[in-house]
Amino acid sequence: MTIPIISIIKSRAYIYPFKGLIYFFMHPAIWPFYITILIPQLTLTLIIYSVMFATFFPPQAVIYTLLMGPLGVIGAWYNLILQASTLSIFIVIISLMPHIQRVAYDAVLVRECSEDVVLMGKLRRYKKLPIRVRVSEYLKAMSDLSIFPFLLIKLLVFGLIYFIPFVGPIIVLLFQSSRRGVKAHGRYFKLRGFLRSDIREIHKLNRPAYMGYGIVALWLELFPFANMFFMFTNTLGAALWAVDIERNEKATAEKNAIEMQQLTGLLEKRIQLSSNDNHQGAQLVTILSQPPEANQEITKEENTHQENANV
Repeated sequence: MTIPIISIIKSRAYIYPFKGLIYFFMHPAIWPFYITILIPQLTLTLIIYSVMFATFFPPQAVIYTLLMGPLGVIGAWYNLILQASTLSIFIVIISLMPHIQRVAYDAVLVRECSEDVVLMGKLRRYKKLPIRVRVSEYLKAMSDLSIFPFLLIKLLVFGLIYFIPFVGPIIVLLFQSSRRGVKAHGRYFKLRGFLRSDIREIHKLNRPAYMGYGIVALWLELFPFANMFFMFTNTLGAALWAVDIERNEKATAEKNAIEMQQLTGLLEKRIQLSSNDNHQGAQLVTILSQPPEANQEITKEENTHQENANV
């Protein structure tokens, strides 16, 4: 896999996860939005950690103790925390990510894009939908459960790679970063009404930017116990990124409109000048096409008018 490091750096998309973190602490009005998803996140996380420790800690502690001695218990404990953290992120992405994105994007867009009639209109229309329709859309937004076995295999493969010393986590980050980045804009793509083909094209054209964002976002989400919080702040960062995209597109459209208006005015002036030149040219052609006697008469008349004017 080719890593366009220069393009990633130039994109500056890697700063948006940090922007989301700062935005969360700088805007207390956002905190109630996070509380609405905090309870289901904590409940799901506690269940996963409890099941993992009750089921897998005893055998892993025995194996690690045989390999490392008394320190094996600590190694097994740390290893299990990483495994539980990875599994919790995987399950949350499948089950809660659509809700997390909706809450985070709505919190940012309402504050930052209140003047955007299109996006605000779509947000209001979504909120007015019946609960049955919203639940149906939420279920549709979840990952297709028919591919769950393939996702589980992918998780196991990445889990094995992750535990390779030093280079394992880096490999996992690089392979998952681009896809993680484009998923962060899922809510934005939905509000804009993009098709899957449009999203694939956007992903293809902006792969370095999505890689830069995804690397930092995944790195933050690797911190045990805080990964759910960072998942929310990363989504805030993705929403801020979407706001910047909208503003840049609007500024570009306004600039193009001004340039087009100036170009249109310049063309109208040139057409007017060309029309005047054509009119004068037509008069000259008319004069030249007349016989010499007629031209002499015209010259005499002009001289007579000039003499009368002098008198």
